[in-house]
Amino acid sequence: MTVREDREYEYIGFNFRNMLSSGYGIFDLALYPLGKEMVEGIVEMKKIKYILCACLMVASMGMEAKSMKDLLVSMPDSVVPYLNHNLRLEFAELQEMGVKAEVKNLLGETSVMDTLTADFAQLRTSKSATLQMKKLPSANGDSLLCVVKTFAGVEKESELYLFNQDWQEQDASRIFDGKSLQELASGLVAKPDTMSEAKFEELKGKIELKIVSALLLQHENSLVVRLALPFLSADDKKAVNAIKVQRKFNWNGKTFKES
Repeated sequence: MTVREDREYEYIGFNFRNMLSSGYGIFDLALYPLGKEMVEGIVEMKKIKYILCACLMVASMGMEAKSMKDLLVSMPDSVVPYLNHNLRLEFAELQEMGVKAEVKNLLGETSVMDTLTADFAQLRTSKSATLQMKKLPSANGDSLLCVVKTFAGVEKESELYLFNQDWQEQDASRIFDGKSLQELASGLVAKPDTMSEAKFEELKGKIELKIVSALLLQHENSLVVRLALPFLSADDKKAVNAIKVQRKFNWNGKTFKES
C-alpha cells in the first residue's frame, strides 16, 4: 500500500468516526461511498421525516376527543355566569368521589349535577334553570357540543347553542337545518281526526304567545321539542292541550331532522 493510499484510508476512518460521534447510524455510514453531500442530504430528509411524524403525533393528541367532564370544566363562564370554573371543577371532583354533586352557586342558590356520562351532562343550575349538554358526532369526524339552557318561569322556555370542543360557538341555524327554535312553534299543533276544522281554528286562536322548550335525550342523539302555553286560564290550557303535539328530531351528523 502506498503512503497516499494509507493516508486516504486514515482520512476515511477519521470521517467515519466523526459521523458516528455526530449521530449518524450504521445505515448512514453504509451510504458513505455515495458521497458526503448525498449522504448528508439523505440524513437531512430522515430528520425532516422524524420531525413531521412528531408534529403529526402532537396534532393528533390535540384533536383527541375531550371527555364530558373536561368540557364541563372548560366551559366559558359566560354560558352560566353564576357557575364559575371553580364551582364546575368542584362538580367534577364530587362526581368522581361518588357523592352527590351539589354546590352553592354565586347567586347563593344550590346547583346540582344530576347526570354526567361520557357524552351527556344535565345540571339544575338554579331553582328555575337547567343546563343540558350532549356530544354529537359530526360529519367531518369531530364531535360537536349541543347545549340547551331551559328557564322555568311561567312556562319552560329553551335556548339552543352549538359549540366545537374548544367552546367556539357554531352557526346555530344549522341545528334545525336553517330554522330557529321559535320557528318550529307553528308545527307543534295539529288537528285531531275527530275535531272539526272550526274547533281547531278556535283553539289555535287562543294561543297568543308561543314559547318553545327543548329536551335533549340522554341515550339518543335526539331532542324533543314542546310548545308551552303561558297566560292561558286553566280551562283554556286544558282545551288547547288537545291540539298540542311534541316533535322529536334526530341528529344526522349535520343537523337535527324530524323523525
